[in-house]
Amino acid sequence: MADEIRQGRQGPQGPRGEPGRPGPQGHPGRPGLEGPRGKPGPQGKVGPQGPRGEAGPQGKPGVKGEAGPRGEAGPPGQLPSIEQVMPWLHLLFDAWEDYKRLREFEAAELEAAERQAAERLAIAQAALEADEDENDEASDDEDDDHKKKKKHKDKDKHKK
Repeated sequence: MADEIRQGRQGPQGPRGEPGRPGPQGHPGRPGLEGPRGKPGPQGKVGPQGPRGEAGPQGKPGVKGEAGPRGEAGPPGQLPSIEQVMPWLHLLFDAWEDYKRLREFEAAELEAAERQAAERLAIAQAALEADEDENDEASDDEDDDHKKKKKHKDKDKHKK
C-alpha cells in the first residue's frame, strides 16, 4: 500500500488545535499545532472530449540538407569593348595618382616634423650645456668657502 501512488485530491484539512492556556500576565497563549490531513477522496470520472479546434500555425522548417553537386560551367561570356573599359581605367589611374601624391605629402610632413624636433633638441642641449658650464664655474668658488670640516667627537670608536 505504501508503494502505491495516490491519485486525486487529498481530503480537507483537519481542525486546528486548541488555543494554549493563558500566560502569567493573562495573555492568551499561542494556538496549538494543526491537525493531520484527511484521507484523499475517490478518483473522479474522466470528462467528455472537447470539440475539435482549428489547426495551429505551421511549424518551423527542419534542418537544411547538404548542397547538391555543382553544375557544369556555362559558355564563356563576351569581353567588354575597349570603349567600355577606358573610363574605368581612367578612374583607376587617377585614384592611383591621388594616392601617390598623398603619400608623398605625408612623407614630406613627417620629414619636416622630424627635422623640427631635431632642431629643438639641439637647441635644448646647447642651452643645457651652457647652463652647466656657468654653474660649474660658480659652484667651484662657492663650494670652497662654505665647506666645513666634520669633527669626530669619539675618535676611539672610529679607530676600532
